[in-house]
Amino acid sequence: MTMSEQKAAKPMAMLLQDPSVRDAAGEFLHEDWPFPLDRDYLLGTGSSKFVVRDADERDNTLFTSVDWSDPGNGLTYADFNGDPLQRPLLENAQFHQVNVFAVAGHTLRSFEEALGREVTWRDGGPLVIRPHAFEDANAYYDGAAPSLNFGYFRSPIRSGTVWTCLSHDIVSHELGHAVLDSFRPLFLYSQELDVPALHESYGDLLALYSALEHPPIVERLFQESGGDMRRPSIISSLAEEFGIGLRGSGAAYLRSALDGPAYQDADKEAHARSTVWTAAIYDILAALVEAVLRSDHEGQPGGFEDFKEAVVTAVRRLRRMTLRALSYAPPTGITMPMLARVMVEADQRLFPNDPESRDIAQSIFWKRGLWDDTLDLTPPGIGLGFQEWNSLTAGERAGLVAQHARELRIPTGPGVRLLAPQMSTAVREADAAKDGVESGAVTEHYLHYAYEVVLDSWMDGEDGPVPVGIALFNGGTLVLDDQWNDQLLVTDPPVTTEDLGSDDPTQRGLLRSMERFQEMHRSALQSLRRTRLDGAAGSGERVVFDQPGCPFVVKAVGGGAVRFVRRRCDFAEHLRAVSSANVELRLDGGQVRLRV
Repeated sequence: MTMSEQKAAKPMAMLLQDPSVRDAAGEFLHEDWPFPLDRDYLLGTGSSKFVVRDADERDNTLFTSVDWSDPGNGLTYADFNGDPLQRPLLENAQFHQVNVFAVAGHTLRSFEEALGREVTWRDGGPLVIRPHAFEDANAYYDGAAPSLNFGYFRSPIRSGTVWTCLSHDIVSHELGHAVLDSFRPLFLYSQELDVPALHESYGDLLALYSALEHPPIVERLFQESGGDMRRPSIISSLAEEFGIGLRGSGAAYLRSALDGPAYQDADKEAHARSTVWTAAIYDILAALVEAVLRSDHEGQPGGFEDFKEAVVTAVRRLRRMTLRALSYAPPTGITMPMLARVMVEADQRLFPNDPESRDIAQSIFWKRGLWDDTLDLTPPGIGLGFQEWNSLTAGERAGLVAQHARELRIPTGPGVRLLAPQMSTAVREADAAKDGVESGAVTEHYLHYAYEVVLDSWMDGEDGPVPVGIALFNGGTLVLDDQWNDQLLVTDPPVTTEDLGSDDPTQRGLLRSMERFQEMHRSALQSLRRTRLDGAAGSGERVVFDQPGCPFVVKAVGGGAVRFVRRRCDFAEHLRAVSSANVELRLDGGQVRLRV
C-alpha cells in the first residue's frame, strides 16, 4: 500500500476463514481490509453502510467499543494480536466488532463492483450488525428491522466458545440475504419455489467469492487440492468452526459445494434446493479455472502462481456473471432456469466476442437440467418510449407502463394493482478479452415493474367455507441499451414459446406458476384450508396460518387478501438442510444437543 493509499484508508483486521483454519505456523488466516476513507466516513463504530452495535437482540448494550475514527486507535490484526495486556484474540469483543465490520464491508464492495451500482438498505440507513446478539448456535438477517444478528455458543465437543461473528462464511452468507432483500424486497412474497432457494445459494456464493479474493486462501486451496478444483478443499466447504464446535474434529464440513442434485431432482425445501444452483455455479468455476490453465499453459498443470492467476481470472469473470444477472431478474421472483438464461444473455451483452465463459456455463446448466430453450425473452420493441423517463412525474411513469401493459405481459383484468415502476442504470467496464483489447464500458437501463393480482380461494370459517382472496405479486424487467432500445423482456411468471400461441400468454403463465406452487406445497395448503378464520378482520396485520415446517406464513393485512410470506432464514436451519449428514441442532437447558 502506498503512502497516499494509507492516508485514504483505515486498515481493519479480519479473519479470512473460521478460527479453526490456520496456516502451517499455526497462525489464523487473516488480512487487514483497507476501509476507504476517501469514499466513506467512520463515525464511532459505523459508516454509511454498516453500524456495529454490540448489544443483544433488544439492543441492551453488552461490550464497550472504541471510536474507530480516532487515528490513535489502531484496528489492524497486529494491533489486536500483539498486545500482551489485551484479552486473547478470539475472546476480544472489540476484535469481533472490527472483524464482522471488515468482512461485511469487503463482501459488499465485491457485490457492488459486479452489480455496477451501490446497494441501498431497505430502511435507507446503515445496516445494523450485532456481533453478540444472542447465545445460541445460530445467526440470522432480520429484514423487519434491517440487521445482521450473530450468536455464540459453548461447544459440547471441545472447550471454548464458538463465535459466529468470526466466521467469514457465516457473515458473508447472512449479508447475502440482506443484499438480496434490499435489492429485491418483493422476493419475500414470491410463490415461486426457486426464489428462497436462490436467496440461500447467493449467500453461499458470496462467501465463496469473498474467500477466493485472498491469496492465503488460494494458496491453502492449492495445497489441499493440488490445483484440482473438483477435490474437496477449504473453499468447497462452509462454516468449518461451526461444524467442529458441534460435531467434533473430522466432521468439519457441514456441506460441500461439490454436491447438489440436478434441477429435476431438487428437494422442495429451500435450503436443500439451494444446492442445485450452488453446485452448478461451482462446476462452472472449476471448468473456468481449467480452461484458463489450458489456454495459458498449453494444458500443463503449472505451479501455484499459474493456479492463482487462473483462479483470480475465473472468479472475477464468474462473480460478475452471476451477480450481474440479478439486474435482469424481475422484482417479484425468478426461476433457476430463467436465471441461467439471463446469466448467459447478460454475458453476451458485455462480451460479444468472447463466448468461452458462457459456453461453459450453458453446457453445465444443460447437464444439470437448468437450461430451458422454450423460455421467451423476446423484447416487445417499446424501449424508445421510455427515454424521457427521468423527466416524468410518478403518475406519468406509471401511466406509461400501464399504456404498454399488454406488451409487458401485465394482466388487464379487474382488480389488478400496478405498483410504482422503477428505472435503474448500470455502467460496467468489460474485462480484457483474450487478445488484451478492452471492449469498453457498457451502459444498460432496467425498467422494473410489479403488479398484484388476487386469486379466489376459500378457508373454513365458523359457519362453513369462507371465500378469501390470495394476493400474489408478479412483474418483469425490461432490459434496454444505452440508446433505449429494448434488448430482453424477463417476466415473472415466465412465458414459454408454447404460451405465445394462446390468446393470453400471461394468464397461462400465471396459472402454470400457481399450479406448480400448489403441487409443491399441497399438504401445507390443505392444512391452510382447514384453518378457521377469526371473526371480523379488523385493522392491522394478523397471522392466519403458521405451521411448523411450512416454508411460509400466511398473513392478512386489514380486511384484504391474504399473502404468503417466506420465513426468516436462520443459519442453523440452512446448515441442517444442506448437510451431507442428517444433523439436528436443538437447545436443551442452554446446551446444544445433537441427533444424527
